[in-house]
Parts: sequence; C-alpha cells; structure tokens
Amino acid sequence: MRRNLIAVALLCCETTASHAQSSVTLYGLVDAGVSYISNERAGKPGAYVGHSNVSMQSGNLSGSRWGIKGAEALGGGFKAIFVLEEGFNDVNGATSKSNTLFSRLAFVGVSSNRFGSLTMGRQYSSMTDFIHPVSPSQFVGGIGASPGNIDDLDTTARVDNSIKYVSDSYGGFQFGALYGFGDQAGSLKRKSTWSIGAGYANGPLKIGAGYERSDNSKTGPSDPTSNTWDSSDDGTVGSSISEGFATAQTQQVFAAGATYNFGHTLIGVDYSNVRFEPGVDSLFSHEAIYNTIGVFGNWTHDARFHIFAGYTYTRSGEIDDTGDRAQYHDVTLGLSYDLSRRTTVYALTGYQKAIGKTLNSLGDVADATASVGDKGIGHSAATGSQGNVRIGIRHRF
Repeated sequence: MRRNLIAVALLCCETTASHAQSSVTLYGLVDAGVSYISNERAGKPGAYVGHSNVSMQSGNLSGSRWGIKGAEALGGGFKAIFVLEEGFNDVNGATSKSNTLFSRLAFVGVSSNRFGSLTMGRQYSSMTDFIHPVSPSQFVGGIGASPGNIDDLDTTARVDNSIKYVSDSYGGFQFGALYGFGDQAGSLKRKSTWSIGAGYANGPLKIGAGYERSDNSKTGPSDPTSNTWDSSDDGTVGSSISEGFATAQTQQVFAAGATYNFGHTLIGVDYSNVRFEPGVDSLFSHEAIYNTIGVFGNWTHDARFHIFAGYTYTRSGEIDDTGDRAQYHDVTLGLSYDLSRRTTVYALTGYQKAIGKTLNSLGDVADATASVGDKGIGHSAATGSQGNVRIGIRHRF
C-alpha cells in the first residue's frame, strides 16, 4: 500500500512538471465608453463642414482585444513562444481589420533568458518596443498620441512578414531590430520596413530611442492605387495632419523619450522627427518634415487614482517649397481610478489647435486641420481646432 502511494505521488509530480514546461493562456481586454468630439469633418476637400458628434466608442483608453499566448520549455533555458491576438469593436462586435483573423499580433519564435528572443510573423516594430514605454500613450492611450499619431508611437504600427530580435536586459540596457519583407517580386526594398531601437531602465529612470523606415510599393501611373500608401508597416502614413503626403515613396521616423519616477509623480519628455520622401508619382515634390516635442506627467495617489497631464508641440518644415508651414498645439488631461486589479474607470480630454498651411489629400495647399485622439482615424477636424472628451470603463481578463 505504501509503495502504491509513493508511486501515485511521483506520478503527480511528473504531471505537474510536464504542465509547468508548457503553457497556453487566453487573455484579453474590453474597453468602451461615451465620446464627444467637436468639429468633426464632413464633406469633400476644400468644402469641409464641422459637426459635433456624441457616440459610443470602443478602445478609448486601450484597444479592445483578445488573444492566446503560449510557451514551451525546450531545455537549456530556451523556450518556444507564440502569440495570436485580435482586436475588436465592443460597441458593435466587429473585428478591427476585415479579412484578418489576428490583426493585432500573430508570431512564433524562440526566447532565452540569456540571449533574448527571435520571432517571425506580424508584430510590433522596434519603435513600439522601446519608445511606447516612455511615451504619453502608455498612460492615456491614443488621446495622448502626437497629432494624427504621425510618428506611429501609439502601438498602431505593426509589420507583416517580419523577423524581429529583442535582446535580454544587460544591466538595464536592451536593444532590438526588425525587418519586414516587402514580398515584391524583383525587389527587396519595395513595401519593406526595418527598424532598430534601444532602451535603458534602472530604478526610476527609463530611456528609449529608435528609428524606422518604411517604403511604399506604389510605383507607376498605371497603378490605379498609386496615390495611396502601401508597405509592410500598417502605420498612419497619410493620417489627418499628413494626408497630403500619403503618396510618399518613403517614411522615416526617429524618436526618443525618457521618464523619471519620483514615487507618486512621474515626469517624461519625448521627441520625434518624421520625414516623407517623394517618389515619381507623389503629389508633392520636396521632402516633408515634422518635428514633435512633448512633456507630460502622471501623478498616482494610493496606487489606484491617477491624474495625467501632457502638452505636445508639432511643427512642419516648409511645405513643398511654398514658404508655408503647419504648427500644432496639443493638450491632454486624464483621470483614472482602479476599481480592482482588472477594472478601471476613466475620463479623458484633449484639445488641439492647428495653425498655418499644409497639403490636403489632393496635393493642394490648404489650411492645417486638427485631429485629437483615435489616432486621427475617422475624426479629422473641418478646421484648425478640435476637442475630445471620453468617459468609460476598461476590464482586463
């Protein structure tokens, strides 16, 4: 009898060890609320009309999603890993991207606690890995992004057909690189994306920097879609404030940021430089440059109540040798309260003022227009100012 009990105990230990070596986790996040947007654009270029809009909106603080992730121990400190993640609109149940089952993330690879990880599939760029943790969007989501999310720092830039390496942390220092294959016959450059990044985290200090380059695959006037952007990076080229440069041949982004945590108060600063280079069929002829600098702070009371405030200033270079420039002033405020470890209620507000001239979607010089929140998608302003207020609840599982 005693031998039988010992055998059963050993079998249980082996089963537990086997499960510990391999795991699969279902996870997700649901975020919904009421949104008010002022001066939302309607009509055609050159004849826009502004309307206020009150609606239910998904993903006000964080994009709603569900996913599956797993890991299997391979021995020697190595693990096989995978992530499959889909976004959705919890207001109407729609998926975030049509004809794509896992539109947010879909990758597989190998990781090690000594050498880092090597993954392949659809995944975030190195910019997101190292800049997002020290950006305003880390605290208040898309409403804290730069105007129109022109620098792709709001975790919206994902790269198809990509291979990525992220190192382990060495004394707080970490680095990584990504290459997205363009999948264009006869060309390794067209539609490709590559990025590099590095970060340092030690105690209260965090620093991040990165560079990304994406190339358009549209090349000839015979292409009926030559006036749209298409690369392996589905970022925001041609969003509200940069719609006149959606025909660019190349987009380049450099960004850096830092935060310092004093305990209850965290302060941060970030900077980005975005360049759109024209090609043969572009609707503009000179390189377009946008520089953005921001400062922000986040105050935490008893680990549950958070107050955020931020200011961002964006200035374009000279628009197509016309002498015109665009400027954007962006103010963001946010309040959030954690009802539990998984559930948060929040109130967010943003205001943006646009000044000067830029190019519209037809390539004509026009008044600069504003866009606050939601990455500039579907909420562009009719004129140079726009406000946004959001109240909602977020639950993680």
